[in-house]
Amino acid sequence: MKLERLITIVTNLAVVAGMVLVVFELQQNREAIQIAHQLSLAGLISQAHLAVASEQELADLVARAKRNDTQDFSPADIERVNQWTLAFLEPRISSYHLRSNEFIVLEDWCDLMRDFTDLYRHPYFGAIVKSDLSYADAIMADIENRCTVNK
Repeated sequence: MKLERLITIVTNLAVVAGMVLVVFELQQNREAIQIAHQLSLAGLISQAHLAVASEQELADLVARAKRNDTQDFSPADIERVNQWTLAFLEPRISSYHLRSNEFIVLEDWCDLMRDFTDLYRHPYFGAIVKSDLSYADAIMADIENRCTVNK
């Protein structure tokens, strides 16, 4: 009887230890996913910035769009600025959806989404965001709700 009782106790302790290890591993996996996401995001953002920095014509178009000086944009100019805007927003949209799963710290998320809100509020870029992203208004309301409540 004592041997069976000892085996039962050791087995139960092993099960508890296994559960603790699983929880620890899940936490490590979550941290690894966060790091991988942040590195991927940094790469995408760098590519968007590099495109503007390395191509004078695109940089001029974006600067003019920021000043609302777009009246003489050709259809090709409009398309280039639109594509740059969407490429610039893509990692932020991905981060918006990841925040729902709590993968990103709220403060970091709010800092990242500030670019989305700036473009959303801009007369020229806002029109691009709203025309290409059907739920842009909902995203904006959610960002304002989450980020202003926590300040």
